[in-house]
Order: sequence, then structure tokens, then C-alpha cells
Amino acid sequence: ERTSQNHILIFGGSQGAHAINMAMIEALPNLAGQKSQITVTHQTGEKDLEQVRAAYQQHGWSADVRPFIDKIVDEFARADLVLCRSGATTVAELTAAGKTAILIPFPLAADDHQRKNAEALEQAGAAKMIVQKDLTPERLAQELLALINVPEKIDLMEVASRKLARPDAAPRAVDLALDVMKRKK
Repeated sequence: ERTSQNHILIFGGSQGAHAINMAMIEALPNLAGQKSQITVTHQTGEKDLEQVRAAYQQHGWSADVRPFIDKIVDEFARADLVLCRSGATTVAELTAAGKTAILIPFPLAADDHQRKNAEALEQAGAAKMIVQKDLTPERLAQELLALINVPEKIDLMEVASRKLARPDAAPRAVDLALDVMKRKK
């Protein structure tokens, strides 16, 4: 059940994502009007930790800023909205948890697979995508507010996200492999 507070989880993989970190802290002034309605957990990686923590403090936000999140599952459970990259594992976690996301694909990923992952979620109505070259503080704030101000949109995107989940992927892969092996005998 949704509360009046929106919890945003921000992470960029184990090392953090400098572009996401900087866009978020620069977007804080644009989000000031919603400050009382937003709580944040922000995983920065080691390099940006102090700068990001200081920015939240400077703008009067009480954010949980950490270099790394050990129990990401717990944070997914708390989050109403996730701001992150779109690698395969992250996308699987988002859909398994049925979370709404704003995805910033890593632009140097092999075969541009992160962009393709993000596009698939966006086309299914489960996420919004901002390619990194278009990631400005203004655009990020605009996308965040478009969701936060319309909770029904988050609810609909969560349903779409859950529909994409494949919790039975591992046993299905094993069954397929066994079928292939049987045919080769």
C-alpha cells in the first residue's frame, strides 16, 4: 500500500555511476518542492560518496547515502521508484520485484545491450529511459516528478514490471538444456 512518502532507490552497480550521481545531486534544487514527499537511499560507490553526501546535506535532504548496499533486496522492497543502470541482472531484479524504474543505460556496454534492455522495459510500460547523453538535472527532475506526482502511474508501471518477471527462468533453462542433450543421444 502506497504512502504519501515516495522512497527512491538510486544505484549504479557496485562501483556507483558518476553520471547518475552528479545528475541527481544537481537535480535536488528542482525537487525541493517535493522534499517532504521523498526519501532517498543513494548508493554512490566510493569515489563520489563524500560529494553526494555533502550535496544532500547542503540542500537539506535526509538521504541515506552509502558507498555500497549489501542487502539490495531489502532496498528494493522499500523502494517506490528505482533510478539505475539497465544491465541484465538489474533488469531481472527490477522485474522480479515488480519495481518502477528510470533507467540510464551505461553507454559503453557491449553491443549497447543496456539500452536495448531499457527500451524493452520502456516499451512494456515498466520503466522510463533517459540515455546518458540526455541526462540533465532538469530532465531527471522532470521524469522523477512526473511519476511522484501521479502515484497511479507508478502503480501501473509496477504491474507492467511484474508481468515481465521470469521467476522460473532457471528451471526452464535446465529443462531446455536437458531436452537438447536427449535429442543429441
